[in-house]
Amino acid sequence: MKDFPENDIRQEVFNLDFDLKAETLLSYIEEDTQVDLSLSDFFKRRFSKDITRIEKDRYNDDTLNVHLSRRSFYNVLPERFFHSTYISTPFVNTMVADYHGRKIEQENALKFFKPLETEFFLHRVDIESAENEILTALGSPKLVDFLMDLWKIDERIPKRMAAKILKTMPFMYKIAGNIPLLKKILENIIEEEILIEKDFATAGLPVTNEPWQLGVNMATSGKQKTFLPKYIFTMNNISRPENIEDYLPDGKITAVVNFFLEHTLPHESDFEINFRLPKRKTRFIMTEDAYSGRLGISATI
Repeated sequence: MKDFPENDIRQEVFNLDFDLKAETLLSYIEEDTQVDLSLSDFFKRRFSKDITRIEKDRYNDDTLNVHLSRRSFYNVLPERFFHSTYISTPFVNTMVADYHGRKIEQENALKFFKPLETEFFLHRVDIESAENEILTALGSPKLVDFLMDLWKIDERIPKRMAAKILKTMPFMYKIAGNIPLLKKILENIIEEEILIEKDFATAGLPVTNEPWQLGVNMATSGKQKTFLPKYIFTMNNISRPENIEDYLPDGKITAVVNFFLEHTLPHESDFEINFRLPKRKTRFIMTEDAYSGRLGISATI
């Protein structure tokens, strides 16, 4: 464990806000790292995380013991496969002997199935590694061009940002409708700070040339606001004001935001895209030297 000390792994795993699967952890650890899996904490809590404990092996410092909250073959198969039928007895000594006998049978059953469970687990780790390679390959230019053409993605979207969007496609079911997560990912894609305001959509009032009749196609009063949500996305203090045309309605950045929101916001909601220019920071310094600062030439207010 030279590259991944035990404390570092434990800190990385248990400080996460989500449940990290053991296959994902093992796919990122070096291949020469020795890991001993234990499927022993399933009945501790059904709602506990997948990885419950990470500790060093008491007999081998180079081996990590990873305890998982999963069912083993011992928990799935019927009890009669592993234990003999015991007759109830009022004698304490007999009950204690039966208990110790069952513990020995349980340990033997766990040891018997452990190689098979480890082999199944390693196959799932290989699948996880293959999926990671596929997601990494989504950033290659040829694949980005192919998928953009296949899914009819707007050609105005820069390929660098299109690659980021394509990497989020497998997780759209988690992103869709989750406004805080959506905001964080969108900020990473366009590399801009985003402010979100929630409002209600307005009802459009079509104007026709037909004669108006009270109660038929005209009312004396009405409310333009509806109960449908509307989200106003504002790119605050844009980092590239020299390329302001990219932030206009027909610009590249706006096309990225528009495409992403169309696939992540609820269908019944509306959205609006705005941007703000950064405040210009200027200094007005007048010195004692003659002609050192001329208003409108070398000095501004």
